[in-house]
Amino acid sequence: MPRQPVLFELSGEHPTLPQAEALACLGAESPDFCQMGSGPGFLLVECQPDHLQAVSDRLALTHRLGRYLGSSSLERLEKTAVDLPLPRGSLCIRIKKVEGQYPEVDTFELVKKLGHALSKEHPIDLTSPDLNLRVLLSDRVHFFLGQFEIDRKQFDRRKVAERPYFSPISLHPRYARALVNLTGVRRGETLLDPFCGTGGIVLEAALLGMKAIGSDIDPLMVDGCRRNLEHFGVSGAVVEVSDIGDIHQKFGDVNAVATDPPYGRAASTNKEDINGLYERGLNAMTESLVPGGRLGLVLPREIAAEGLELMQVHRQRVHRSLTRYYHLFTRPL
Repeated sequence: MPRQPVLFELSGEHPTLPQAEALACLGAESPDFCQMGSGPGFLLVECQPDHLQAVSDRLALTHRLGRYLGSSSLERLEKTAVDLPLPRGSLCIRIKKVEGQYPEVDTFELVKKLGHALSKEHPIDLTSPDLNLRVLLSDRVHFFLGQFEIDRKQFDRRKVAERPYFSPISLHPRYARALVNLTGVRRGETLLDPFCGTGGIVLEAALLGMKAIGSDIDPLMVDGCRRNLEHFGVSGAVVEVSDIGDIHQKFGDVNAVATDPPYGRAASTNKEDINGLYERGLNAMTESLVPGGRLGLVLPREIAAEGLELMQVHRQRVHRSLTRYYHLFTRPL
């Protein structure tokens, strides 16, 4: 089947993570994809259309995606719209402005203009249309079919306060999912979180179909992680008490590691110096990774790691006293 152009409408909650997550998911589920372009709020690729469901099922930081139809200037919007390669069927039109773009445009009036222009060939149906035409006002006007919607509310149903056992410093499930996705791990492969805490990363990996393993030096955290997994109907994940230095002996080689270690202060380090813990942790995680395996690591500062190649860093300011750095490392072949 030939590849087709696909537009991803990215969330605006972070400047770089949404695109990085989408590209990693494409690499895992549609490895022959080709990036065509990107801009404010969107990513444009060519990929196999029968891979899109698997890609969309993984995503956390994308709103929707679908077949790309074309682009135009705002002045040529109506003329371009009538020439779009739209399939037959009734139509619903939705327009969205990327933040900061086209502040002068009234999207309601624009929808009416487009509806009038397209209604000669496509009946307008706002309740059960055959086609969902999306118009994204970004660096230009981009047209695409909204074929796959990301259920972003699912992550709120798994946020910290909804778990039987929780720690207030845990990553939001959207970012835990994105961290898992950044590693490019595939369904059926093994992902380890050696600082699993209450299990947010293990939970997201297990829900995606990975062989999820979690460990923590604190038995209370391990028990809480197991309770949380059971609460969300996850079975098959392995969660054990383990010091970070023992993970390779206990679990063997893994395809990927994704983890958000303690940051010090109130976080539990079992009274170990935080810098020493990070050094031991990096050595142990490097040893555990198969050649070519990736490590997604969140820390309160940017670091380098001996024996690993740094591929990406994404900075996220959480509040005045905390900035998270999402690192992506790979173990060389």
